[in-house]
Amino acid sequence: MDQLPSLLISNEVQVSNEKYISLSDGRQLAYTEQGDIDSDKIFIFFHGAFGIGDSSNEKDFYKEIGYHCITPTLPGWGNSSPWPENRPILNYPNDIHQLLSSLKKNNHKNHRITVAGGSYGSVFAQICFGTSTDIMPEVINVESLIVLSGFSPFKYHKKYTTGMSWLNYFTVGMPAIYFPSITKLMGSYIQKKIRNIEDAKGFMRNKLFDQMDDEEKANLRKLEEEKNKPSGWVIEMMSRNMYLSISKTMAGFNDIPRVLHSDWGFDPKKLPSSPKRKVLIIATQGDKMAHMEMSMYLVESYPNAEIQILNGGHLGSFFEFDTIMKNWLTNLDKEYNERTQMDGQASCS
Repeated sequence: MDQLPSLLISNEVQVSNEKYISLSDGRQLAYTEQGDIDSDKIFIFFHGAFGIGDSSNEKDFYKEIGYHCITPTLPGWGNSSPWPENRPILNYPNDIHQLLSSLKKNNHKNHRITVAGGSYGSVFAQICFGTSTDIMPEVINVESLIVLSGFSPFKYHKKYTTGMSWLNYFTVGMPAIYFPSITKLMGSYIQKKIRNIEDAKGFMRNKLFDQMDDEEKANLRKLEEEKNKPSGWVIEMMSRNMYLSISKTMAGFNDIPRVLHSDWGFDPKKLPSSPKRKVLIIATQGDKMAHMEMSMYLVESYPNAEIQILNGGHLGSFFEFDTIMKNWLTNLDKEYNERTQMDGQASCS
């Protein structure tokens, strides 16, 4: 699990603060980090499809509330090696175990961990939340899961197609499992369309940003103004990350149907209930990619789960991300401190 120097990676296909470790099987895992890197409180965020682990947009609130934020790049995207073809995806949390070990963050007694993911990244957050100590010993320190515009486990959610568009059905439904060439052809088409960041910008604008309603566009501009960024900053950032995510390989994209339909290692309905482990589901009314039915399945299946429903489409939670995360993590700290204080009083009585 050696740390790799960034000099080994081309500057054209990396973000400025990206770091790398070599995993036990020789694969590479790329990641970035921000906040209080010495903190025992750890927030791990998994990006969605056509994204990378990017902390270049520094968020002051992580340091303000004392959290170490780690953002890994998923297998087969950006500078992270593809996932081994014959290895079950339920073993993925061991990569995070190795990452935490490399950062000396594998102390099972003191650390408190929240895992979160947006869209496709929510799958990897859920796998890390529901995994076993054999795969990721640190799971005993995982106290919460946050799913933003997320996917349900198709293995158990038999009605996952309810509300799904025909395009999404052929992209991630059973047709993509029986005929994997569908995904590969689509990936090849996308890769040819995205030859540089400008191409990515046009693609993102056409497929995502131009589909926003007036309220979403207003929220987008408001976000840029609050961060003192010029108009178009968000699409510039997301387009850069999209280009970087597929500049080396389409392996991550091609793996999406297989991962969604795979055994994640647990059934959400059979996870033990504990007041020390909580789940937050964030959904948006107009999400046409990770539709509302999947979010409702998740909130009804996970123990101690709650849901927040926002306006907007697939990017609706992106505009509220900072507020949602800060409030959730702050409340977790408050509950933890109250619980610790009560336990201390009980031991003295």
